[in-house]
Amino acid sequence: MSDSNEIIFSPNSAINSSIKELLTFFSPDSQRRMQKAILNAKKAAEKQIDENTDAGARHIFREFIPASILNKNGFALEYEKPIEGKKPDWIDDTTKLMLESYTYERGGSSSFPDRVISAITDKCNKYKGIVYTNSFRFVVAVYLDILTGMLIDECREEINSFRSTFDDNNSLWAILFFKENKVVNGKQEYEFYCICRDSTFNNFLNWPFETDTIV
Repeated sequence: MSDSNEIIFSPNSAINSSIKELLTFFSPDSQRRMQKAILNAKKAAEKQIDENTDAGARHIFREFIPASILNKNGFALEYEKPIEGKKPDWIDDTTKLMLESYTYERGGSSSFPDRVISAITDKCNKYKGIVYTNSFRFVVAVYLDILTGMLIDECREEINSFRSTFDDNNSLWAILFFKENKVVNGKQEYEFYCICRDSTFNNFLNWPFETDTIV
């Protein structure tokens, strides 16, 4: 594996430093796959010059954030580990946790719940076979792009809007919302809020997120 200290993942020095720090919470195999994904996205971005030129790289970077928080708290999520012919964003075979990511961006004519529900349903349909076969707890992490103006408090207020999502998708265990919060000592902090199917998140001694149950 290449020494990540010698690699420039992003021209943004703060993001570059953040990526290098996040990598330390993952196994060597995951680090290799993560490095390849972010560098490929960087190369693709360099071929374009518009406001969305680094969108792919930003999406991948955000995939790393909730997984790194979980691994920091004792989980062992692996990035794009092949399973049954697919490559989910994150899998932890020990705790039986599976995590997929979605970025909620500005634009679109549908409401916030409708767009998020549609994306979650697509992911549930794609991975439900793997979830059932392996008894995974399936989580979809939803990043709230700052340009949308959505707040975590609004997600709390919308909790009942997602009840039908759990009813319609038996493979879904939790929805994890997150976005940028404040900068402390030059480092970006994030705010998280989780909606869970039931209270079994309490079985994880180091579950790090504020969580409400849908029932």
